[in-house]
This record gives sequence, C-alpha cells and structure tokens, in this order.
Amino acid sequence: IWNAFRLVKGWKVDSTIAQPESARLAVEWFDSKLAETVAEIDDLFKKYRLSEALMAVYKLFWDEFSAWYLEMVKPEYMKAIDAVTCEATVSYFDSLLRLLHPFMPFITEEIYCTLLPEEESIMISAWPEYKEEYNFEREVSMIDTTKALVRGIRNLRAEMNVPNSRKAHVYIVAENPEILQQLLDVKATA
Repeated sequence: IWNAFRLVKGWKVDSTIAQPESARLAVEWFDSKLAETVAEIDDLFKKYRLSEALMAVYKLFWDEFSAWYLEMVKPEYMKAIDAVTCEATVSYFDSLLRLLHPFMPFITEEIYCTLLPEEESIMISAWPEYKEEYNFEREVSMIDTTKALVRGIRNLRAEMNVPNSRKAHVYIVAENPEILQQLLDVKATA
C-alpha cells in the first residue's frame, strides 16, 4: 500500500498533456473492475462473509490496481503524467482506502489524510457506491486479453530461461484477430 501511495504521490502532473488512449482504456477498465468489486463486497458484507470481502478487496488492490492498473498508466521515468489520469488514479486510491478501512484502519487513515489533506478523516467518509454506468465490456475484454498475452509471454520467457534484460521478438497467433488489432491500434496511438 505504501509503495503504491509513494508512486502516485511522486508523479509530476502536467495539465497540458492529453490523456493517452492506453491510459483512457486503463481508466475505463478499472472503473468497471472497481464497480464490480464494490457490488461484490456490499453483497458479502450483507451475508457477514467478512473474510471473503477482505479477499475481494485484497485482489482488487494488489492484483488489479497495483500489479496492472498502475503499470498501465504510470508515466515513463522522469516524465509527467496527464491530469485526467492522475485525478482518476487518486480517486481510485481514495475508494480503495475506504474499502480497506474496515480491515486496516490505521494505515488507511494515515494514507487517506496524506493523500487528501482537505478531508477530515476516512472514518466519516462515505462508502464507495456501485454504479451501473461503469460497465465497459469492450475495455474489460481488451485488458483481459492484454493481461493474458503478458502472462503468456512472461511464462514462456521463464520456461526458456530468457532473462528480462534481453529483448525477445514475439509472434502472436490470435483466434480473434480483431481484438488483437484493436490492442495494437491502442498501443500505436499511445
């Protein structure tokens, strides 16, 4: 949590930079993931399944937000990030802290007060709400395909003992070339 917080707080924001298409796609994907998880957690709390609720928050924060979302949107080394993506990221961090607060009250309070100094306390802040309009099926499908590609390439590199420092040429054969072409078009415009 602290590492993700330091990364986000360390970004230089440049409001003159337009949001890259890849960042827009990542923001819409995480909007959908967050809304889906908030609905799941609300249901689990109603059923008093606290350990399952904690695991849902854990998976969202570490697997989706830290491992994928932040990697997709973070700017190049020593470069600024666009204001739209930064604002969305801080908003997600805020929501994630609120979801984590019942399980980790002290660290979430400390980070919340540092992240949003204008707010009084996380304990009196509103719980994130599920919103139906955050359903970006196309974006979720594209990001899931990208994640599968990255995992496959990483696994293949590990199986073949190819060090991360060595560049590798990758050839992809796709069952659905339209989705792959959309991914490549996003990367080309970003």
